[in-house]
Amino acid sequence: MSTPQPFTEVTVADVRAETPELTHLDLLAPSAEFLSAYTTPGQYVQIKIGENKPGFFALASAPGEERLSLLIKRGNPTADTIVSTPAGGKLQVSVPSGKGYPFELARGCDVFLIGVGSGIAPLRSVVRAMLKDRDSFRNVRLIYGARTSTSFPYAGEMQDWANRGIEVCRVCSQPHANTWNERVGRVQQALLEDFSGVSATSVAFVCGMKAMVEDVKNAFGNIGMPPERVYQNF
Repeated sequence: MSTPQPFTEVTVADVRAETPELTHLDLLAPSAEFLSAYTTPGQYVQIKIGENKPGFFALASAPGEERLSLLIKRGNPTADTIVSTPAGGKLQVSVPSGKGYPFELARGCDVFLIGVGSGIAPLRSVVRAMLKDRDSFRNVRLIYGARTSTSFPYAGEMQDWANRGIEVCRVCSQPHANTWNERVGRVQQALLEDFSGVSATSVAFVCGMKAMVEDVKNAFGNIGMPPERVYQNF
């Protein structure tokens, strides 16, 4: 992921806060060629701010969409500058790259999408791509975790996904009193507590911290799915 990439000036089309920590941006692709480099969900772009080291950000839109979407977690100089760029502003962005998820491998399979925090970004790209051809996939289950009840982005979209045949399980690890009536705990716990649909031929796409990913692989191994069928996007 450290291979230098050429940077192109890209226009910010829209900026909106999704949670107190996460901001969604839509970017206007500068050319069809730039957009065509995005071929599979899970790929990323780099964004360069001044002399700072470029940041890597997974794309949250699906391949083939007219705009490139990002979900940025604030908290470092590069990210904070990006999210403060207004609509119409410019950013230095690399062409989409990276191996992404083996999306075609999931066709005809039961699919599990598991992530936490800003890791929802590449999983959103998977969901949006699947919804273009929903019948090509069997049962699709998203298990997504966040820290508090106000830390869940894309709430309206997730309801729409559920209405269109994506099972959505939201897991809150530190809910405040009387603010949460869904599952409490961690995503790997949710998987172990309700593993219906898991088989040796299921496929899982995950995004999150290394420890969580390893726990998820172990959990799948314990309930009948080979850990090598758990894929990351890099």
